[in-house]
Amino acid sequence: MQNSENKKLVFQYKVDLLKKIIDVLKTYNYKKIQYIPLEQSFLAVVKEHENFLNLFFKKKHLLFYYSLFPALYKLWLSKKLCLCLDICFLNKKATKNEFLKIFSEELINEAIANNIIIERDSLCQFSLSFLPYDDYIILREVNSDYDLFHSDPEKIGHPEFDNNVWVGADSIMCTRHLKKLLNKKTFNRGIEIGSGTGILSIAGSNFTKEFHAIDYNERAVAYTKLNIDINNNLNIKSYFSDMFKNVSGKFDLILAVPWFVDLEKSGLEEVPFILDNLDKYLDDEGVCLMTLNSYVKNGVDENIEFIKTFIKKNNYSFELHRMGYQIERERFKDWKKHNIDYVASFFAVIKKNKSSLKIHDVSIFRKIRDFTFIFLFRTLNK
Repeated sequence: MQNSENKKLVFQYKVDLLKKIIDVLKTYNYKKIQYIPLEQSFLAVVKEHENFLNLFFKKKHLLFYYSLFPALYKLWLSKKLCLCLDICFLNKKATKNEFLKIFSEELINEAIANNIIIERDSLCQFSLSFLPYDDYIILREVNSDYDLFHSDPEKIGHPEFDNNVWVGADSIMCTRHLKKLLNKKTFNRGIEIGSGTGILSIAGSNFTKEFHAIDYNERAVAYTKLNIDINNNLNIKSYFSDMFKNVSGKFDLILAVPWFVDLEKSGLEEVPFILDNLDKYLDDEGVCLMTLNSYVKNGVDENIEFIKTFIKKNNYSFELHRMGYQIERERFKDWKKHNIDYVASFFAVIKKNKSSLKIHDVSIFRKIRDFTFIFLFRTLNK
């Protein structure tokens, strides 16, 4: 975990230096690493064939996904690209000589002076992680923060983590569905509620003339601004706002990835507030695209039950595209306490002036795959 001083570094990073580092990574085809899985799990047997095929078709971002033999996929990368993966994405410590295999000495020294690289005890380490997605490179927290978060689930909600800015598998899935649904569409004014690193705002801005990225976490705003600058997205305005507090006017595109941590609330911490404010901020002809992550308890999907009740009181249509069924391995003990069966993830398309609910399920193959994984995990962890 970074200490409190390190967490302030995001406010002082120089954009031109970050761009120089990213330009070097692009010369090594850094984006290639996004197509390989890094996590190991024997339960990945149900999807290993997908991992292998992805090497050739490059349709899925797999850095946050599982494989039976993740080390095998690294053989597909060059030695320099493996080194880039280790020190730029996984934030492994390395000697300066190892850094020199990738970057020039001048650039390394500039990065050290700006604390982009931390040098201690003859070892160097990046103070942030470089995540490739499509043709973008997104800055995020150091990888060790994610490792600690998953290895110690009791940290969820702890002050140590309150200021962290997260991006992971859910962000990638949401961005992929966004691009698919908005293909060839254009909007005048868009906004993302809770921009985090800005990955979804950057993707959404490609479909709008003007885009706003807001967050109530100052570090998230800083990360978003950096990612906007290094990826040359000039039509995005990033600023601090606690939900809609500092927002004015209406939008014809609203994006939201609401926080879902509290198991007792079943993934409905922020969803009700966002929906209640759509009448004021969503244009009559606009659309709100939102991820929903519902903790299904005793066979009841409380997100869907909430939406049914909301539709009865409000004139909105909901089209839910199910993204899959999952299990949180690191919080499985807490799941048992709350009688949770699994997490159902949706990408919701919400519009005004028509009361309806339509649900598109995943393919039967995906459904079998997901529930096989869930069944095997539950069986092995009784």
